[in-house]
Amino acid sequence: MTKRRKPLSVEDGVTVALAILGDEQAEGATRKSARLVRSWSDPDDDAHHIPVYQALRLDRACMLLGEAPPILTAYRAELRRSAAEVREPGDPMARLAEAMAEMGDLAEEVRSARAVCGPGGKSILPEEARAILTQAAELRAVLDALEHDVTALLPVPAPVEV
Repeated sequence: MTKRRKPLSVEDGVTVALAILGDEQAEGATRKSARLVRSWSDPDDDAHHIPVYQALRLDRACMLLGEAPPILTAYRAELRRSAAEVREPGDPMARLAEAMAEMGDLAEEVRSARAVCGPGGKSILPEEARAILTQAAELRAVLDALEHDVTALLPVPAPVEV
């Protein structure tokens, strides 16, 4: 029976990478056994956490197959969840720079999906649409955070005395 993983967790990202690559390609990318790679996806196994350089290798292998990097996507989502818990607003200029980077990532997904030489030609395949929608959601989250940052900088109106 398959163990449930928290959606968009690093363990879920490893599971998605394994599904994309299969055991043989995962072993080739990491130079580790498929069993060890599978252990990195186990949320209950505290003895085996994926090293960052191995996460990069798996994500790179997925990208070479035209897929979005599942571990990076999960990592970004976890960071956003953590940032949402922080009460202090961020720097709007830094947030704007982050939004511009996210817009570039979104543009790259759309460009890649619409490339004539791509797997679907100018038609957007379901997996390409999923990657575009994921990037759009990431951009939307950064824009929402920017709005929060700017709103937090507005002066609080003085109370009206009656």
